Amino acid sequence: MGSAMAKKTRKKAAAKAPKKPKTSTKKKSAATKTKKTKKQRKAAAKLVAPKKFKPVAKKKPADTTVSKPPPQSFVQKVENVFTGVVDTLTDAERLVRKLDPGDSREPE
Repeated sequence: MGSAMAKKTRKKAAAKAPKKPKTSTKKKSAATKTKKTKKQRKAAAKLVAPKKFKPVAKKKPADTTVSKPPPQSFVQKVENVFTGVVDTLTDAERLVRKLDPGDSREPE
């Protein structure tokens, strides 16, 4: 089969190889199953994913709305009111003429 020298070297290599621990026949209690060693905790801490940062909201462009015109002066307000009253009276006069086009029917 193999030479004696080869057999010796295989034995030496097997002796140097790390031994697998034998499993005990005792059942482990729940406390020992959940207990972690210090090395295991450190290794688990290293494997934790880095914190995810919240996405930064994009800045909205500056408002492009038209700015408000300056407020009206008192004179302009009075002028607008006067124009409105005159327009209303003119419309009323036109309506009267439209409804009563001829001479007035009242005897004089």
